[in-house]
Parts: sequence; structure tokens; C-alpha cells
Amino acid sequence: MRFETRELAIIVVFSALGAVLSVPVGYLGNYLKTFPAIPLGTGQILAGVHVFPTALTMLLVRRRGAAAATGTVKGLVEAVLFSFHGFSVIIMSGVQGLVLDAAAIFFGYDTRTGLCVACGLSAASNVAYLQFFLGLGFPVEVFALMYILAFASGAVFGGYMGDTVYQMVQKRIDF
Repeated sequence: MRFETRELAIIVVFSALGAVLSVPVGYLGNYLKTFPAIPLGTGQILAGVHVFPTALTMLLVRRRGAAAATGTVKGLVEAVLFSFHGFSVIIMSGVQGLVLDAAAIFFGYDTRTGLCVACGLSAASNVAYLQFFLGLGFPVEVFALMYILAFASGAVFGGYMGDTVYQMVQKRIDF
């Protein structure tokens, strides 16, 4: 798989911007659990923000593997910027990109509904990684809340917002 220089530039720039955005958002989501009135797992309401730059890159590049490459590079930069997930963020972000690439094959690039579902699944894959690979011992109810919040956040912040920004860029710049 070979990307053109312009495509690589888009992947690198959006990966770096996404990582710089994701680190403080991750800490903010982690701090939400310190409030006594807010249930555990509520931080997943911000999960879609992590998917947004990857989804936007996927829409701009429109090539298989672009989301996985963006997610992996984003994870590498996040790890260097001291994400609270540590080095596991590399795999988490790469998996999010793989989910987006798989969904793009299934839904295509031109349907907003498909993008919203893809981004919701991508954000929810973060929770699956926390549950099955990191082995967090939360009750089933907490994981159910986390999946629901992550999916909704991914659909809104990643899918809807990503498609809206892509449409704005497409009107102003000839890609």
C-alpha cells in the first residue's frame, strides 16, 4: 500500500493534531470519575473526540488503510505526549482506525449514517480494549454504560461532526 505525498502529509498532520487534542481530553475524561454524583464510566462521553481526526483523515484521503495508519501514528504521538493510557494507547488508536477502515469497506465513504455508525463502533472499540485486553474489573452495568456513551459520542463527535467538517472543507478546497 503506497500513499502519495499529499496523502501522507494529511495523515501525519491530522495524527499529530488528533494526538495533541486527545491527551487533554483523555485526562478530562479520567477526571470526570472523581466527581461523586457522576457514575463511573461517564468519561466515555468524550470518546468521539478521539475518533474525529481519524474519521476526517479517512474522508479526505479515501484510501484503504488511511484510518489505520492515522490511528497508529496518532497513538504513537499520544504515547510520546504522556497519555494516561501509556503505551497501550498505540494499540487502542490503531484498533479504532482499523474499525473505521473496515466500516468504510462495508458502508462506503459517502453515507453520513454509515460514517456515524462506523465512528460509534470505533469509539466503542476503545471500551472493548479496556474490558478484554486490559482486564478492567468493572461490573457489567458500568461497561454497558461505557459502551452506550462511547457509541453515542463517536456517532456525534466523530461521525456527524467529521462529515460536517469534511463537507465544509470540500466546498472551499478542491480535493
